[in-house]
Amino acid sequence: MSGYFWHVFIISIFFVFLAVMVYRIVAILRMPVHLRWELAPLPHKKEKKKDGGSHFEQYTYSEKTHPKSLVAIIVFMAEEILLFKGVWKNNRTLWPFSLAMHYGIYLVVLSLVFHFVNAMLLISGESASALDSLQAVAAVIALAGYILGTAGGVGLILKRMLDADLRNFGSFPVYFRLVFLAAIFISGIIAWFYTGNFALTMSVFTHDLFTLNTAITTNMPLTVHLIILLLFVLYLPFTDMTHFITKYFTYHAVRWNDEPMNQKMAAGLDRLKSQTSTWSAAYTNPGKTWSQIATEKHKDEKTS
Repeated sequence: MSGYFWHVFIISIFFVFLAVMVYRIVAILRMPVHLRWELAPLPHKKEKKKDGGSHFEQYTYSEKTHPKSLVAIIVFMAEEILLFKGVWKNNRTLWPFSLAMHYGIYLVVLSLVFHFVNAMLLISGESASALDSLQAVAAVIALAGYILGTAGGVGLILKRMLDADLRNFGSFPVYFRLVFLAAIFISGIIAWFYTGNFALTMSVFTHDLFTLNTAITTNMPLTVHLIILLLFVLYLPFTDMTHFITKYFTYHAVRWNDEPMNQKMAAGLDRLKSQTSTWSAAYTNPGKTWSQIATEKHKDEKTS
């Protein structure tokens, strides 16, 4: 494929990706107040209770200041992102496949960063020796990512198909996403070996994208790989795989939120309580506010 196809195709996909991601983030920010988990211990607490319990157990908790540890939060996040500690603790047989697939994603994304850097060096006219070194690194990273991603993706598919406990939770969207990811990695391996100098070809391809070169061309295996990859980027924001963004809100705004009530929170709760319910259930009728529903007595309510 040549001409402006790649320019239009890639720009359109990234525009949709960013637009949908921004929409989803704004939608999350506008959601009603979440119920707090109030699980203990919280990683950001500098003072730790020996029994691991909550500081809400202390009678004078609200009268004290409670400094937070940014380092502890970073360590916790690093353990989850790099080591998948939660998967290790809760489903150890799934851990190696999940770890391999995600590291495959990390490395492929990192290789794309290298391709971008190499393209900028080509534009600036950098020396060939510097480019050769960076392209060698990019080639190794890309191949390692494709191999790890293939092992992890195929492993997760087989694990879900063969494990009776996981098979019951399998659904078409789950398998479709795993097959989609595996297709990216497998097509990447084929493109890597079929292309004489994969890293150089990708650097030139990226260079031609930024310079709007209409002579941009790709061989068939690389074309198939790039189209699968870009279609996945288009598909991603419409799925629950956006957890790489939404987990921030789940942890920081819900799981770890232990801020005491303030005027801003109280005003937000008052607005929610004044909203009219549209539910129809035994304990409520449509048309009443949530404040009325929470305070009114029912005929079957027991009193002491």
